[in-house]
Amino acid sequence: MSWLQSINDFKYLLFLLVPVGIYLMVISIKKITAFAKAKMIYEMPVSSIDGSFTLEESGKYDIWLSGKKYSVSPIYNLDIKLKNNATGKSVILYPDFFRTTANSFKDARVKLYTFSVESGSYNISLTDSVEERENIINNRGIDYKKFSIQIRENVQGLTIFLGVLGIILGFMAIDVGLVFPLLYKF
Repeated sequence: MSWLQSINDFKYLLFLLVPVGIYLMVISIKKITAFAKAKMIYEMPVSSIDGSFTLEESGKYDIWLSGKKYSVSPIYNLDIKLKNNATGKSVILYPDFFRTTANSFKDARVKLYTFSVESGSYNISLTDSVEERENIINNRGIDYKKFSIQIRENVQGLTIFLGVLGIILGFMAIDVGLVFPLLYKF
């Protein structure tokens, strides 16, 4: 008879998975929305080709291409260069291999590069050669006025992965906590 009582207690322990799952889902959703709302430091239209910005803090930052959803993108026509205005040295840009995206109903963003720098003033340019600049401006297939380059604070890809995993595990905990005790009469 004692083993029946322990199984009945197990049913109540499964019910405790529901608040744990809800808590896990809420925390994970907050982490995912923090990715989508990463602080924008600087924005430059693609048609202007050059721009300068100042970073107040040292750290990792991302370069994003932002524009209208469902329109032809200039993602492969851009050769982005970043230089420190004080030293004149180029900053090494690391490409984002997974092409992280963030979408809304009308707009979309694609992460192009990640870079790590000290605080200071920087210059961003889209190409080095004059011929390429003229091709970008005069290209008839792409409307460059719809797109902009954004510098945003870096959000780790691991944070996104753990957020999605947390949502899945939270949903599973809620499911197990509700369904098993109700389906199986102990």
